[in-house]
Amino acid sequence: MNPFAANKDDRIDSIGESELIERIRIWLGDASSPSPRGIGDDCSVLPLSPLENQLLVTADPVVYNKHFDDSLTPEQVARKLLRRNASDIAAMGGFPRSATLSLALPSNLSIAWLQRFYHGLAAEAKRLDTEISGGDVSSTSDFLGAFMTLIGVANKRVLERGKACLGSTIYVTGELGGSLLEKHYSFEPRLPEGQWLSTQTAVLACMDLSDGLGKDCSALLQPGLGALLNATDIPISSDALRRSEQSGKSALEHSINDGEDYELLFALAPSTDREAFEAAWRKIFETALSKIGTVIERTSKAPTLSFSRTNQSIEFSGYEHFRSTE
Repeated sequence: MNPFAANKDDRIDSIGESELIERIRIWLGDASSPSPRGIGDDCSVLPLSPLENQLLVTADPVVYNKHFDDSLTPEQVARKLLRRNASDIAAMGGFPRSATLSLALPSNLSIAWLQRFYHGLAAEAKRLDTEISGGDVSSTSDFLGAFMTLIGVANKRVLERGKACLGSTIYVTGELGGSLLEKHYSFEPRLPEGQWLSTQTAVLACMDLSDGLGKDCSALLQPGLGALLNATDIPISSDALRRSEQSGKSALEHSINDGEDYELLFALAPSTDREAFEAAWRKIFETALSKIGTVIERTSKAPTLSFSRTNQSIEFSGYEHFRSTE
């Protein structure tokens, strides 16, 4: 759905900031509490229980023609915004609790588009047991973006990146690749999975795959180590196969470099009873779990990421902001 309106009466500049904020309050409904916990004061006041003494804070935007376009409905845009933030909380084993939202809005933005966006955001927030606590709006000339800060609370311990040691086994949830076709907005943040992983002492490191396995995997490792991944064990999605038919690139390359998978990548301690771990996982989750590789020593001549069981020559690029594609 195109976010902009040609008719002046249908645009946000026909109602002004005060009326817009009041409508946002109405659109969110009970997904946002009364002030000062919700919209209405200079800050949101959030209660913490004695056990919730570690806060997790993350921030991610969605920007028009960067993260979404007219092919998505406003509800899908809102869900993507909250879910990509929730995926960061999932990667550290936490529970999302409260979100603030800053909007950069051009004057010709459609009121109907924004109303549907907030209705979608409210529904998704309630589904994820997360409150929309407030935010801000700012006018722009031609830029549309929504910027969320999501606050979560840690589970029994916080999962971190960069802790996978020599001999660790690397796992990934779900399937990878082809996210541009649908998954980039329809994925499910792995919150229950991350919360469970944080209770397992065998899990040394964890992160979510937002920029692709090819770019993200090195962040899982302790300095000076590498990852040897088995190409035949990579869980390639059907969308990656479809993208391969369109692009001429292999499905494996799409699964490594497309990005926006929002699956969890984690490492188990070398001494772990992997069969018992995998059996415990299967008792709780329907989410697929794949053992894809091992942490190895890396010399100055060896790449951080390498593959076995394939003859393909693959550039491990992933998605990187600000890198020129020319």
